[in-house]
Amino acid sequence: MIAFEIWGKFATFRDPFTVSQNITLPIPPKSTVAGMMASILGSTDYLSDQAYKNFLYSVVTLGQIRKKSFSQNYINDYTKKSLTQLNHLKKGLFSGVAKGFRDSKAPQKPINRELLIDPKFLILVENFAYEKILADLMKERITRFPFYLGNSEFAGNFKWLDIQSVERIKKEKCEIDSFVSVKEIENIIFCPNSRYTPLSFASALDENRSPLSKVEIIYSDNPIEMREVEVLEVVIDERVFRCKMVS
Repeated sequence: MIAFEIWGKFATFRDPFTVSQNITLPIPPKSTVAGMMASILGSTDYLSDQAYKNFLYSVVTLGQIRKKSFSQNYINDYTKKSLTQLNHLKKGLFSGVAKGFRDSKAPQKPINRELLIDPKFLILVENFAYEKILADLMKERITRFPFYLGNSEFAGNFKWLDIQSVERIKKEKCEIDSFVSVKEIENIIFCPNSRYTPLSFASALDENRSPLSKVEIIYSDNPIEMREVEVLEVVIDERVFRCKMVS
């Protein structure tokens, strides 16, 4: 198992099941964490590598989740005919690209976007085939490709964390610091002062970035109290984190 911290000024984590970037998930989904690890390792074909699909992961939010919405002007449909225009360039048919990539009828399109402000997360990864190589690079703060938080315009930071101990234990009652699988919803002791959000997002992507599988969880802005639960107890820097892992 490995543990690392990620943070930045801004982040946006799009669910691969959606077709836009208007709304961000409150935490990085597994497919995003896979991409982050691939960036550090310098993997160019990670979408076809089963190692980036078969690991377990968990996320603990460090600090308060804050979001900001704003409107941004995009060039409308700038990718709609890009393949056709690239073929024109290859063939030397410059008349085919004379009007550029913009849609002349509607050159700009305002898009409402949502960002996470000052995000900070603890990431736990288990059964990842390249753990040792990843650990060596993280300890030296080396990334072979740019490291970002969801979108390339949001540069991110990462820090290796030493795990002091890991233990799987059963508890009659305890607070979970991470998300919880929706399958265990009957074991949740709901608190009236907490907000609970059901989330469903892709856990693995194919080579065309189409979702192969999904995971369904319950996320809360506070620790989730549960009864009769098996939990992973991880000690990092003298602090105990009780987490649930998902694949």
